[in-house]
Amino acid sequence: MTEPTHLLTVHTLDQRGIIANLSEVMELQGARLLELSQTVVRDYFTIIIIVALPPDTNTETLSAQLHRIIGPGAAVNLLPYQTSHPPLPDSDRYILTALGDDSPGIVHDISSLIAERGGNFVDLDCRVAATRIRLVAEIELPPTVALDQLQIDLEHAGQTAGLQVRLQHQRLFQATNQVLFRRISR
Repeated sequence: MTEPTHLLTVHTLDQRGIIANLSEVMELQGARLLELSQTVVRDYFTIIIIVALPPDTNTETLSAQLHRIIGPGAAVNLLPYQTSHPPLPDSDRYILTALGDDSPGIVHDISSLIAERGGNFVDLDCRVAATRIRLVAEIELPPTVALDQLQIDLEHAGQTAGLQVRLQHQRLFQATNQVLFRRISR
C-alpha cells in the first residue's frame, strides 16, 4: 500500500479543466493521487487531494507550477501529510439530516452536540436557500454513545429552530434511501 506524503488543496473560481490540469502536473512529477474530494460551492471550486510524491520532489517548484496552471487569485497549498488522530475504535457511521427553517447558530448547535458525545464529522454538506436549510452529514460515533439521548437532544435543537433532525445508522439510511432499478419480467 502506498503511503501518503502530502496534502494538496486548491480553492479558486470554478472553470473547466481544473482537475485535468492538476492531475497532469502531478503525473508529470511522478505523484500518485490516493484520495480526492472536490466540490463547487457558489461558483468556487475546492479540492483536497491526498498524494504520494517521489522522495526527490521539490515541493516549492511543484507548488509554483500548480499555482501557474490554476491562475491568479487561486489558493494552492501543498502540505506534508500528517495524521490528526486515530479513527474512533469500533465506531459506527451514522447519517444526520436536518431540513427546515434556517436559524442562526444551528450548525454550531448540531456540531456541538456531536462533539460533546465524542463524535466526528466525516462528511458534511450544508446549503441555505432563502430561509430554508438542508444539512446532510456522515458522522462517526463511539459505541458507548447513548444514541437515544443524542437523538432526543438533536430533535430538541431542531425543534427550537424549526428543523426536522434525524440520525440513522448508515446501513439503515442506505437501505431506505437507495434507488434501485429492477427489470420487470412479464
